Amino acid sequence: MYPHFHTCKHAALFYRDETAAHESITAYIETALRAGNPALVIAKPALAHELTISLHRHHVQGTPFGPQRGELLFMDAEATLTSFCLDGKLDSVLFRQVVGGVLGRLSMGRKRVAAYGEMVGVLCERGRYAAAVELERLWNELLADADAALYCGYSCNLFDAPQSRTYYEAIRAAHADSFGRGEFGAGRAPYAEPESSVTSPGQS
Repeated sequence: MYPHFHTCKHAALFYRDETAAHESITAYIETALRAGNPALVIAKPALAHELTISLHRHHVQGTPFGPQRGELLFMDAEATLTSFCLDGKLDSVLFRQVVGGVLGRLSMGRKRVAAYGEMVGVLCERGRYAAAVELERLWNELLADADAALYCGYSCNLFDAPQSRTYYEAIRAAHADSFGRGEFGAGRAPYAEPESSVTSPGQS
């Protein structure tokens, strides 16, 4: 399951099973590219590599598949995050210049951009949960003006510690939809169907 970029502006994926998560992300990006819409992936190298391979296998990414496919742009999550920080703090002006500038260029053809981001997860991995909440706020402000949709990914392992649960609730509340039951501990479901704005591969 994954959100549809046309009907959901901001969704989160909380997962334990990385394989299932990657399938969801691939389907989200694939749907946009097949529709001729641009896609932006701000991810760590491992996920970017996996998505490149998966999308090529699905015949939606690469020059052999023709210009009717949407444009796909990858940006490194850690490098992008660094580019809009000053003295270790998020800077809203730089964020709009860096990320907003890329979204603006991709949507020049008047088509909605489907974006996926791991920067919030990177901040949580560093223990900077408050900064992750702030970044979600900056994204929401940007999405209010941009013709784009965002899908964010968080490993549930990031919220296993009791002191992180408050941040989990704040992060979840920052999204219009979310995949994940909010359950912690071994053996939990990797994600669950949200209440709206959801599709499955082959339905779009």
